[in-house]
Amino acid sequence: MTDTPLIPPAEAWRALDQLQGGFVIFTPENGLFFANKTTRAHWPILYSSMDDGASLHDAVGQQIRHLFPRLNEATFQVRQSLVMDAIQKCSDLDMVTATGRHVVTSYSRIDNGFVIGIAHDVTDIVKRESSLKSARREALTANEAKSEFLATMSHEIRTPLNGIIGMSEALQHKQLHNDEREMVDMIVESSHSLLVLLNDILDLSRIEAGRLDITPVVENVRDRITWLKRSYAPIARKKGLTLEVAFDHKLPEFLSLDTKRVRQCIDNLVFNAVKFTSTGGVTIAVMAGEMSRDGRVGVTVHVCDTGIGVPDGERAKLFQNFEQGSETTSRKFGGSGLGLAISRKLARLMGGDITCTSNPGKGSVFSFSFEARVAEAPPQATPAPKSSRGRIVPSLQGLRALIVDDNEINRRVARAALEPRGLTVVDGASGEEALDILAGETVDFVLLDMHMPGMDGPETLRHIRESQAPWSIVPVIALTADAMTGDRERYLKMGMDDYLSKPILERELLTVLSRIRSKLRTRSNLRAPAIGDIAQDATVGVNLQKLFLVASNS
Repeated sequence: MTDTPLIPPAEAWRALDQLQGGFVIFTPENGLFFANKTTRAHWPILYSSMDDGASLHDAVGQQIRHLFPRLNEATFQVRQSLVMDAIQKCSDLDMVTATGRHVVTSYSRIDNGFVIGIAHDVTDIVKRESSLKSARREALTANEAKSEFLATMSHEIRTPLNGIIGMSEALQHKQLHNDEREMVDMIVESSHSLLVLLNDILDLSRIEAGRLDITPVVENVRDRITWLKRSYAPIARKKGLTLEVAFDHKLPEFLSLDTKRVRQCIDNLVFNAVKFTSTGGVTIAVMAGEMSRDGRVGVTVHVCDTGIGVPDGERAKLFQNFEQGSETTSRKFGGSGLGLAISRKLARLMGGDITCTSNPGKGSVFSFSFEARVAEAPPQATPAPKSSRGRIVPSLQGLRALIVDDNEINRRVARAALEPRGLTVVDGASGEEALDILAGETVDFVLLDMHMPGMDGPETLRHIRESQAPWSIVPVIALTADAMTGDRERYLKMGMDDYLSKPILERELLTVLSRIRSKLRTRSNLRAPAIGDIAQDATVGVNLQKLFLVASNS
């Protein structure tokens, strides 16, 4: 036996020399034992220098100097150390060769102390990765441009739509002839359809951009779905349909869920069920799974109808953007083809899905599932009085509102929505005018447009809050056509007391005014009499803002 390493036969050396990949062997003393043609082509200076007797350290330095002649000394030392460490510590070395190829060399030490290096040309892989990164950047840029375009268009469309919806809803409260009321109702219905389409397109953009967040709140699911049934009952009765709701006894009373998105999904399914059913009826069955250890429960809402059904070949298209099944169905029933697509995406964001089973000519079952956390009952709020039409209406008699908007139509719309509810309304066309009004008059809350020439909404708010005047605490509602994800949170963080997006819808206005009424009551810090009681007595000439000052000084 001898300590001399075994040398493979000449044929093996020739085979190694012909490898397309680089192959090199260093001795335990860092001498060159073998380097094939490919690896010599990669770094010719390194190996020719070692052939002439240079050490590995010096040869590496000569090769680096040849490849990068303008390197400063510090960078040169770093690169030389990286190469030497990779060889001596047997790690991977990623470098660009003398021929401009991108090569990764893997080093390993065998039992007799020799170090073997195997080089892989990864130039094409690196180019593909670079191309993919570039494509991804371009896609992100395009997506951001699309989102910005949609945000701009949403703002521009909502402004005139605010005038259409606001004025037509105000007309609904007037004394009209039957044919006039029918025309106004058609305007309202059409404008709301346009608003639904606008919101659907924005939702789709948010989801595709990954900017739609699920925001849970505590909700009584039974009450919510029962309310939904009541809202669709008149439409069902008009078509001669039954509309029933059944609840699983295991369904918890209160759940933490995204009320808006759950309602949106169920609303889409019930709307479609009633729309595509001409005889029979619609049943909503709400089922609950077993509660998990972390307090979560799976909820499934089955919406069953006896409508036209969906053939197997068309079922998959239902959940694709802008698809509605057959062209005949699309022409007959209309719609944008976005409702189900968005609902499925929302369901998946909430840990569930929407599926469909159907028997053409006999009906369909759409099943919407989502996950929610079991919750305790929220604190009970004092109910506001109801109007003769059954809506919850806050007591607003005697309150004074300031509307600030550079658009005259928007000011008239807000006035038309507020004055019939007993409010006194003053308005201004700019931030500067709003500050003058606040300094000279007493108002109970401000509806403030965010985008105005000169002093815009945020700057006006800052002047109000920093004024140190009695009116610096006046509740301010952001009135804006900004309706993208995060806009509400951004304005509340800015210091707004609430947020109202255009177009102004009656139900949303009443909801915001209810919250503002509660804030007025809280800020007054008065135990008795209640704000509502004062406001309802027309003979009491005491303004709420004065009450705030009395309370704060007592």
